[in-house]
Amino acid sequence: MNTKKIIILKHGGGELANQLWNYVSIWAYGLEVGAPVRNPSFYEYHYFFRFLKNESCVTNITSRLMFRRPRRRSNWINRNQRFKYAQRAWITEKFHPRCVFSSETNENKPTLLPPSHPLPPRYESCNRLYFKGWLFRNPAGLSKYGKELRTAFAPSDTVLKRVDEIIAPLRAKYEKIIGIHIRQGDYKTFKGGKYLISQERIREIVSEYAKENILDAAKTAFIIASDGPVDESLYKKLNVHVSKENAVTDLFLLSKCDAIIGSDSSFGAFAAWFGNIPHVICKQGPMDWAYYADKTEYFDNKLSELRHY
Repeated sequence: MNTKKIIILKHGGGELANQLWNYVSIWAYGLEVGAPVRNPSFYEYHYFFRFLKNESCVTNITSRLMFRRPRRRSNWINRNQRFKYAQRAWITEKFHPRCVFSSETNENKPTLLPPSHPLPPRYESCNRLYFKGWLFRNPAGLSKYGKELRTAFAPSDTVLKRVDEIIAPLRAKYEKIIGIHIRQGDYKTFKGGKYLISQERIREIVSEYAKENILDAAKTAFIIASDGPVDESLYKKLNVHVSKENAVTDLFLLSKCDAIIGSDSSFGAFAAWFGNIPHVICKQGPMDWAYYADKTEYFDNKLSELRHY
């Protein structure tokens, strides 16, 4: 009987999608070695998924206190809770230093897990293995256990119901549904605004995509998800639904589209992976439409400058 347990102690400070890429990669490792994965660090989002039944009483209580809506990490309630959790995690780390596996390195490169890469021998004997950091990745594991992972990481029934309420009428009316993800917020300052794409430019790319894929405007709907206000006047001639939902619902709403066009971010990439659909990354300069010509499913987008997945 396998008595090994895997615990994600610290996720590295990222928001929803960065945490999910980390979580799903470690979960794939757990499937590979037959060990359950627990993630007390995911308390800000647990309530919107189906993991809580397997978590500790403390994690259950903390997550239920956070469930009203997945606030941005800058919210004071989240900051206060993070401080309290950091104290508990610090104590755990001090008691189990030999079995804390960190992805935090000076190179800031992904740390691969089995079956993508062997585990460092020093951790093989740990019955409880604690993960620290946000850059654990497992491409081979995601490929091998894709079906199991998508089942495990499906959102709650409440989220699924809301997604279906939006998607079903559009599916009944239109042949194609294209997701548009516009990252604003922190992208205005991140790396000096290098990855912030104006809404006007994104609208141009949407038109280019429609032309490249010979989309009939009358038979196509667009779902726009953004962390900031959307200039709806840019889409007057298109069939558009602008989402007003929370981040978790937006993520799975995008995953139900036929393709996603949007910012270079882990959010759009994870939605594309979950839905097994293409993720077209918007660029300031010319788009490489030849690269996307044969893409009908999720793929590792080499045009992403931020790809850690």
